[in-house]
Amino acid sequence: MEIIKVNLKENSYNIYIGEDLLRQERFFSESKKCGNFAVVLTHKKILDLHQEYINSILKNISHQILIIPEGEKAKSPRQVLKIIKEIVKIDRVIKRKLFILCLGGGVIGDLGGFVASIYKRGIPYIQIPTTLLSCVDASIGGKTAINLKEAKNIIGTFYQPKAVFVDLNFLSTLKEKEIKEGFSEIIKYAVIQDKNLFDFLKKHYQELKGLEISCLKKVIKRCAEIKARIVERDEKEKRGIRTILNFGHTIAHALESSMKYSRKITHGKAVALGMVGEGYISHFLRLCSKEEVEKIINIVQLYSLPTKIQFNLLETLEALRQDKKFIRGYTRIVVIEKIGKVSIKENISFKIIKKALEKINR
Repeated sequence: MEIIKVNLKENSYNIYIGEDLLRQERFFSESKKCGNFAVVLTHKKILDLHQEYINSILKNISHQILIIPEGEKAKSPRQVLKIIKEIVKIDRVIKRKLFILCLGGGVIGDLGGFVASIYKRGIPYIQIPTTLLSCVDASIGGKTAINLKEAKNIIGTFYQPKAVFVDLNFLSTLKEKEIKEGFSEIIKYAVIQDKNLFDFLKKHYQELKGLEISCLKKVIKRCAEIKARIVERDEKEKRGIRTILNFGHTIAHALESSMKYSRKITHGKAVALGMVGEGYISHFLRLCSKEEVEKIINIVQLYSLPTKIQFNLLETLEALRQDKKFIRGYTRIVVIEKIGKVSIKENISFKIIKKALEKINR
């Protein structure tokens, strides 16, 4: 078991990485610290795929499971109220100390974390990510959010989990398209802060795409370390340090929103396209060479992720205007200088953004 400490004073917690983690005493001890009754948020698909493993764990914890629909559309105010009403019913009957177990990918983590942050002004929650993407990104750092039709993640809080358990057992049932989703975020970490990781991803792409455990564990650990250290320095994104984690996400969120969170544009695909688009913005601003953009394009393609997609340019630009990173008519975007080094640029004209979007529009 690998343990990464996220040092945030009273909000500190551990990230545990390994196999069969949920059968180990550490999981039960962390759960007991949170309370004595777990509300488990998960998808039916996860229960079906891992029924025996999940049952063997939950039989030792007083709990109730709430099934959440799949997809970004579940991150809605309506779904939040539905969950809270169910928790109120449970609370009235059991009269015990509740906590939430978020057993799923980014949707479950964002939704469950948000509910935990607002129910009774905050109850404990534990993240158990089940997708590669959520293992390296969504489950760490305490950003919780839900969507409106106008914009993604527009309503949210900063609310740290009490622990994160990255149990590699859950990755064994992922389909190829779900694996690809996670690599978009992994590539992001390499681009923003670690050229050695970038080179490792290029060299070992076949093993990683095949989910070879030793390689995968090394990469997940490194991504978790990068995010933990950034979050420690800027937990609530007040100093501008944490903003670099948004590389690729400004364009990504605009694409997802303008395309109505359809299956055509998953979050992983959107981030891959966003990194390419924001790479072009960096080049058009003369902050990086075209070769650096091509390096991003090449590694995105190496992991079978898209570099172009068909979308409505005007609707995507309008979605950008709604983005929470939009300031006084200009968008704040993370730009690259070279692989492993990024910065934040404000006052970028929509003319340059439009030119970059045209590069990724099929």
